[in-house]
Amino acid sequence: MRRVQFAALVLFSAITATAQTMPPATQLRNGAARLKANASATKFTFVVAGDNRPAHASDPLTQPLLDLIGRVAASRPAFVVWNGDTVYGKKDVGTAAQYRQFLTAMRKLPVPVFNAPGNHEMVVQTNIPCGSAASLWNAELPDYSGSMAAQYAKSMGAPYGMFRYGNAAFVVLNTDDVPDVAVPTACDYNGMVSQAQMTALQSAITQLSSDATVTHIFFFMHRPIHDDSFSGIGAPAGTDYATRLTQFINLFDNATHSKVTFVFASHDHRLYVYPTPSSPTGPFTRSVPATTNPTFIVTGGAGAPLDGCPAANGGPAGSFFHYVTVSVDGPNVTVTVNPLYGTTPCATAAAK
Repeated sequence: MRRVQFAALVLFSAITATAQTMPPATQLRNGAARLKANASATKFTFVVAGDNRPAHASDPLTQPLLDLIGRVAASRPAFVVWNGDTVYGKKDVGTAAQYRQFLTAMRKLPVPVFNAPGNHEMVVQTNIPCGSAASLWNAELPDYSGSMAAQYAKSMGAPYGMFRYGNAAFVVLNTDDVPDVAVPTACDYNGMVSQAQMTALQSAITQLSSDATVTHIFFFMHRPIHDDSFSGIGAPAGTDYATRLTQFINLFDNATHSKVTFVFASHDHRLYVYPTPSSPTGPFTRSVPATTNPTFIVTGGAGAPLDGCPAANGGPAGSFFHYVTVSVDGPNVTVTVNPLYGTTPCATAAAK
């Protein structure tokens, strides 16, 4: 197997010196009015979805994405947070046109939209083979040239940030930062959070935890912290790269933040919830002050090819097109799963 070494970037000290606080999250240019903080609101709903990219770079927007947009537009939540893979991407050529296509479709949503970028927005595809013969894949790597990040910034905005609405704070993260520590090999790469973003995140958690006007803190990212496949963010132990990702994971896992109820991710094209709930399709409820680690929800059913599909016996549990609605009511939060075509694994628009 070909092995490639990557040196830590010289940008490390410059980045950490200039980005110590969480910047404002960027609202996508979908034509909706600017989101107002509405500080007095204690009862509201918002929508979370992710992974709508088509199967191939030349494919049109998927029917599940278009159907999802129509349903969300009719329900008129306060806002929408997307968890990445809005485009096929993975190379800078042609990606700008894909962003325009996505944003044009999102203009049918009359509410503000935010996005946590995914690997398809931020990485480049390689021809480096990884895995065994039974599970062979080609490695993807951060775009060290910065062109993918620059195109994302031009089309979509800042890759991470924070915004307020009602009695809650919403932190949008980038799990495919350009590394500022060495990635041991191409096949080891499985996400990245820079020191600059880590510092900003830690600062935000400290600030929001002590802010009496904040009842809830919600987090959004593309690569999940908990997953039952290899998609979860992480790396083999014993390297600076692994240490950084472990520090990121521990911010959510090894400390109880009384205001954090749910952490949302995508990346897997299905629904997955950790810890395993008694009802796999919800609804899921939490209240603050929370006394245990948050519930982690992977919602990746916005239109990308479903995991394990097509398959003669259906895909894995949770492989159905969907989005989730989050209802805040004072100290209580309820997450409702909205299937587009039912919960049968691999069900499609054509079958309905």
